[in-house]
Amino acid sequence: MSYTVKSGDTLGAIALRFLGNSNRWPEIVSKNPILASRKKMSDGSPVIFVGDALILEKENPSIVEDGNVDAAGAKNVVALDEKAAQDVSIDINGNRFTGFTAYTLSFPSDTFDAFSFSSVWDAERDECKAAFGAFTYAPCSVRLDGELLFSGVLLPASPSVSDSSRTISLQGYPKCGVLGDSCLPLSAFPAEFNGLTLSQIAKKCASPFGVAVKIDGDEGAAFDEEVSISPSETVLSFLEKLAKQRGLIISNTQAGELLLYAPKEEKSSVELVEGKPPFVSMSVQFDGQKMFSHVIGLTPVKDKKDEKAASFVFENKALISRGVLRVHSETIEDATEATIESATKALAARMLASSAKWSLTVKGHRGSDGKIYHKNQTVLVYAPNAEIYKKTALTIDEVTLKRSDSEGAVAVLSLVLPGVRSGALPDSFPWEE
Repeated sequence: MSYTVKSGDTLGAIALRFLGNSNRWPEIVSKNPILASRKKMSDGSPVIFVGDALILEKENPSIVEDGNVDAAGAKNVVALDEKAAQDVSIDINGNRFTGFTAYTLSFPSDTFDAFSFSSVWDAERDECKAAFGAFTYAPCSVRLDGELLFSGVLLPASPSVSDSSRTISLQGYPKCGVLGDSCLPLSAFPAEFNGLTLSQIAKKCASPFGVAVKIDGDEGAAFDEEVSISPSETVLSFLEKLAKQRGLIISNTQAGELLLYAPKEEKSSVELVEGKPPFVSMSVQFDGQKMFSHVIGLTPVKDKKDEKAASFVFENKALISRGVLRVHSETIEDATEATIESATKALAARMLASSAKWSLTVKGHRGSDGKIYHKNQTVLVYAPNAEIYKKTALTIDEVTLKRSDSEGAVAVLSLVLPGVRSGALPDSFPWEE
């Protein structure tokens, strides 16, 4: 939300009115770059002028503190197309919109979730105009069969009008998605984070945007070297570099928080077999140029005369046991002697994940266990014509849930070898009998 400064206002008074505490005025400054260059008052706060438009924290009335959707937050159900299935819905401004003719929901393991919905469009419906106005960035919650998928932000809608039809497409991402688009405001500089842990750095960077941070994994010790972000660097790209050093992946929580996590292995409870429902189709992509027997990570050397690079060697035993020698060596920026092992394993994991990928399309959105397919889930797959010659546990790297007139409701599972995100590799491959 925004607030226009009136005569007699101070930042302390505005903070008290909207944030409940006059001492929280620095939070307003962090969200308004224009204030960074202003002269300071006696209390340290910058001068504000009548007519200044200030950005304040935008709250989502349908989200309660534990991140769950409050059923009372969506009081009215609005069916955009009465003839369309009402399996997916989006809550905006107290209304639950459903009746979408088609949709795509994407859940990747190493970036942010996203959605795209389409339906008929009627500009004369007041609730639609209020919810789908351009550049409102309205808070929203996305559900499938009544189950919360994630809480996020609605990006500008795209209407399309012709003599025969009027349609609209909606897109959005989690609340933390703004970190992939935005740089830090000038009020946050100089942005130096020496001696801070990864979670402390992430919270400082996410705070101006009202984004909470969650760590699920070992973030390691505080960074003992110089850590800083440039004014032109997006927050996400900066944090991704630091997370890679610690072997962590960035994604989002169901509540839209920024999540830095270490993937956990799951036991397989769903079997997908070629030729048997819900199996529809499968393709495989092998990239021989990204599979290596040895991956060597090196720390950067600033003074070539006095300093020697620290190194770590990741061994792919599956290739070594077959007498295959393929070596990749890379200097990992920002890595130190203390972090080179985890950084190298993360590098090797990314390379292994991209060397062998399967794309499996199945009917429906739920597995035989009754649960919606989800990222990092382990599934047992047997598909001889896709060179999976034995039942093999594969990990869902990304899941895309779709519904359209041509395909109906399907899930597209992007599958990788289990453990690649943590640097582990099975003793044998699925294409070996």
